[in-house]
Amino acid sequence: MTLSIDENLELAAQAQQSGRFDESDRLARDILAADPAHIGAWQLLVAGKFVQGKHAEALSVLTEALAHHPENFELQVLAGHSRRALGDLAAAARHYQRAVEARPEAAEARVMLGWTLRALDRREEALAQYQQAVALNPGLVEAHNNLGVMHHDRGELDPAITHYRHVLERQPAHIEARRNLAAALRAQGRTEEALAQFEALLDFTPDHPYATLMAAQSKRELCRWQDWPAMVTQVENAAAKHAGAFSPFILFSWPIGPDTLLNSARAYAARTMPPIPAVAPAAQPKTKLRIGYISADYRAHVLAAVVPEVFELHDRSAFEIHAYATGFNDKSAQRQRFERIVDGFHDISALADDGAAQKIRVDGIDILVDLTAFTGNIRHGIQARRPAPLQINWLGYPGTSGSPAIDYLVADAFTIPTGAEAFYSEKIIRLPGSSQPHDRTRAVAQPLTREDYGLPEKAFVFCCFNHVQKLSPDVFTAWMDILRAVPGAVLWLRADKDEVHANLRREAGARGIAAERLVFAGKTPDLASHLARYRVADLALDTFPYTSHTTANDALWLGCPLVTVAGETFASRVAGAILHSLGLADLVHPSLGAALEQAVHLATHSSALADVRARLAAGAASAVHFDTPRFVRHLEAGYRAAWNIRAGGGESRHITVGADGKVA
Repeated sequence: MTLSIDENLELAAQAQQSGRFDESDRLARDILAADPAHIGAWQLLVAGKFVQGKHAEALSVLTEALAHHPENFELQVLAGHSRRALGDLAAAARHYQRAVEARPEAAEARVMLGWTLRALDRREEALAQYQQAVALNPGLVEAHNNLGVMHHDRGELDPAITHYRHVLERQPAHIEARRNLAAALRAQGRTEEALAQFEALLDFTPDHPYATLMAAQSKRELCRWQDWPAMVTQVENAAAKHAGAFSPFILFSWPIGPDTLLNSARAYAARTMPPIPAVAPAAQPKTKLRIGYISADYRAHVLAAVVPEVFELHDRSAFEIHAYATGFNDKSAQRQRFERIVDGFHDISALADDGAAQKIRVDGIDILVDLTAFTGNIRHGIQARRPAPLQINWLGYPGTSGSPAIDYLVADAFTIPTGAEAFYSEKIIRLPGSSQPHDRTRAVAQPLTREDYGLPEKAFVFCCFNHVQKLSPDVFTAWMDILRAVPGAVLWLRADKDEVHANLRREAGARGIAAERLVFAGKTPDLASHLARYRVADLALDTFPYTSHTTANDALWLGCPLVTVAGETFASRVAGAILHSLGLADLVHPSLGAALEQAVHLATHSSALADVRARLAAGAASAVHFDTPRFVRHLEAGYRAAWNIRAGGGESRHITVGADGKVA
């Protein structure tokens, strides 16, 4: 008995559902032999290939099917899926676009199109698709999650959080939305709420590497140290087993070795590389170079405390200076200064990576200097597209980028000593003294009295104004040992959360130190008022392994000595480099114990402290470190040497700039 087409189609569908794909394909082909345009047979045939993961075969079938039904919604969606599975996102976007045109009310198709457009860095188009999807179906969770991501990318955290919460109200186990919500809350400084979300995420997925790391980091930022050994183990395991799942910047405060940091950076950089290899533009010998400084932090940020004078002092006869802003405009005086002091200021925050890279390329930038890297608002996709012949990592990210798109890292002989180059993917430009710049133009307010600051008038005042996320129980224990050895002394700390105050006072009590011997610095109206605090402090103590960077610069510039520890990583050696450049190498120690002993000695021997202060004053007056014009000439010598090597056709190599400005 001859079966009808509909009966054969039913048998083919049953065979496919049972996993008998060859039988299903044969029956579908029989139908198409009788009716070449039969849409059901084409859809079944394509679906079978797709379910088996045979995407190339599915596309071959789709080519035939779409010749008969070019406007068919289901076929266009399947073609988009297959193209996406094969990595051809541009073609996938074209198919999803045709599906949307065929069925404009299909919100799910708009989400798929939006995802693909965002992956192609066509962000504004992606945003429009997600917005239309939400308008069509307000309950579509994937539309809300992706729309949240788009707002998050633009720094619009409040609407992002609203969309993430919308998803979780409907699907509490939505892993991606909960992760995104936690990250957005943390970006807003809502650490306690972020921690609650990271812990909730771990309830659903106990082995989630990012949540594991960030739960530990959030506890650290709140000084919740009750399970410290377990936290350290969790971070070490995440770094070793899940490299690339998170920015390695978060690892700098933990006891992670330079080899692991390099592996993590390489894996993370690879995640942010575009799908096609990028070739750097050719470099030609030239007298005047265009330098482009790219940063997310052209605003009221620590960057504004160290780098503006460098921009101002660049030799304009030899260098043309451009700034590329990838972060938000806070309309601050610092932002306005940045816009004023360069030859060209370009806000590329709204451009996709392709567009931003093209802008830099069209501007003819010779050397692109990354001042942000993986610290926040990460846009490595721009540098990964190689818009400039030479690309350099400096200042904002104290470590290796791990990226083949970054040619050089600016450092000095102390932060990266000879023999440590193997832990860095870049070649090293070593400056004399320290690679940390200084801005002499910053205002410093008149200090208040110790009473106004909440400090005892006659006590010895230790201080540390590093962020508490750099603090750890072992460092805090050393500090409490110092207070125990120096009767009446107080420790002046920067912390602006009530829970942190309570936790640190409890930790002090557990170590036998009265709570009132900790004094917490409140917020100041401006940087000048904050800097004035150093005038009334006696000695700065340092965190480890993430030491003071700008805070070391500030303390020493204002005459407050600093005792530090130097480890093996870049971030652990910056304070030591500054002290070496000031002729105060004796304040740099190999261990917390040695630093503790010296801090106690200086606090209990006024003549020893007076000697250090005198040497600091002499070093500040004569050393390279606070001589910003000289620093800029050295930096320029490093840039020029790297350019000449590239323009001459040579491979990048390590460069050392001498105190006389000559290059080796």
